[in-house]
Amino acid sequence: MLLFKQLTLLFMIIFITSCSVSEEKKRKKVVIPEKITFLFVTQPYCPACDMLEATMALEGPNELLKNYFNVKKIYYGEKLPQGLIPPNGTPTVYFLGTDNEVLVEPMVGEKEEEGLMDYLEDAL
Repeated sequence: MLLFKQLTLLFMIIFITSCSVSEEKKRKKVVIPEKITFLFVTQPYCPACDMLEATMALEGPNELLKNYFNVKKIYYGEKLPQGLIPPNGTPTVYFLGTDNEVLVEPMVGEKEEEGLMDYLEDAL
């Protein structure tokens, strides 16, 4: 009887240790980018795009963009990172984190300073 209890205990210990995965192996490393990607989709002769760029140059938005965002401009029709919904028009701005993960819904159209600041702060 004692032998049976010892074998059962030994079996349980082996079973538990072999089936569990250490916490270090379970955790997936999360890579946090230095800056958020501000993917600006534009096209030539787009007045709304020009207005958005003028708003981006204002003191408040410019300071946030310079410090926390990597501004990348692409033209309408160019290949987008995988997984992004194509824009309906321009300007469209995607806020992307690690592995081109969308952080907030895309910003469509020109924005005044307050609207742009809201999007920037939401992304941060």
